[in-house]
Amino acid sequence: MLWSSRKKQAETHYIEEARRASSIFPAGDLIPHERPDFLLHAATGTIGIEVTELCREEPRAEAGRLMKVPNTARGRYIQLANAEPVDVSTAFSSQATTIGFNELAHSLAEFVYKHRHEKTRRFTWRDLPKGYLHIGIHRPNYPGGKWHAVRAFDVVSAPKQLVEARIAEKNTRVAEYRKVASELWLLIVNDRFLGPGEVHVGSELMTWKFVFDFDRVLLFCREPSGTGTVHELHRCS
Repeated sequence: MLWSSRKKQAETHYIEEARRASSIFPAGDLIPHERPDFLLHAATGTIGIEVTELCREEPRAEAGRLMKVPNTARGRYIQLANAEPVDVSTAFSSQATTIGFNELAHSLAEFVYKHRHEKTRRFTWRDLPKGYLHIGIHRPNYPGGKWHAVRAFDVVSAPKQLVEARIAEKNTRVAEYRKVASELWLLIVNDRFLGPGEVHVGSELMTWKFVFDFDRVLLFCREPSGTGTVHELHRCS
């Protein structure tokens, strides 16, 4: 339920930012809904707006898994005898995707415990357990110590097929959405600072055409400042 609430808050931000970025969106009250995600009560009628994100799902999901490793490792570390509070920073290697969650958490906890008194030492990659590029052990700046991780990621150009897949998934629900809205829009958010799984749509977008039953399909290229550009996608004739 909490995740659903956070997701709805994020989607609300996306639409409000897109409305500020483009005059395509009419004035009117934006009402959170379920199917579609929002209703916009405009002067011309009720617009149903469905929101989706454009990203590579596997790298994003994998990053979410890895980001949970440090806290799990910290929980195991503090149960060991004489485990003094420390701050820990880590960076994963590409090998981490092939290693189980429990192994990553266990090896990190054991490594920090073994070296907990060596807070000024620089460890080389040869010293580290499998799946790690960096492990830093520091005097705690937070009560009980804070453990966190970063992970390198790549950004690729979004192929047309990726955009088509996002449209096709949502397009199957159009008939249901039309029960509550006179007009239906799909807003695809291309977040330019997502992190792992991030893709960028380039200028070739304007030459692409898509099959959809929505009245409008919009792509919001969202910048770090919350600004961006909204493009209306072309429909196949």
